[in-house]
Amino acid sequence: MVQVEIKRTGFPVKIGNIELWFDSSAENLRNFFNIEEIAEEKLKEAQEKAEHIHFPEGIENYELDEKDVEKIDAAFDVNKEFVAAQYDILFGDGTFKMIYEEYPDIIALERALVPLGEKIAERIGEMEKEREEEFKEIEKQYLNKKKAKRKK
Repeated sequence: MVQVEIKRTGFPVKIGNIELWFDSSAENLRNFFNIEEIAEEKLKEAQEKAEHIHFPEGIENYELDEKDVEKIDAAFDVNKEFVAAQYDILFGDGTFKMIYEEYPDIIALERALVPLGEKIAERIGEMEKEREEEFKEIEKQYLNKKKAKRKK
């Protein structure tokens, strides 16, 4: 029997007390670099669900009645779905739900997305440099072996 171990491509990411795994495979990086576009599509879906709601002009001066609370809740839900989509795109379906159960603060979770994206992009850059160095070392070893064969 031949057995080959497969080492997952990626790295751990800790958000508060929750440790996640960022998949840095070529397949998943496509999602990472297109996250805004993918999240915008999910936002459109959420907005379509809430399309029947009309937010009145000057809502900030309103005294809220039950119907207004429903409109605000709907707007909150649309924003929450947009933020959730971004976490789920980054780390897999269900991630946002898990994080939100631990940290039920949509504003804090939304604010965390920018530094999170920056840190992930920075780590991806580091990994790319490491891969280049590994490739150069393999290439160097190959060329040395080839050169040694020619001398024989």
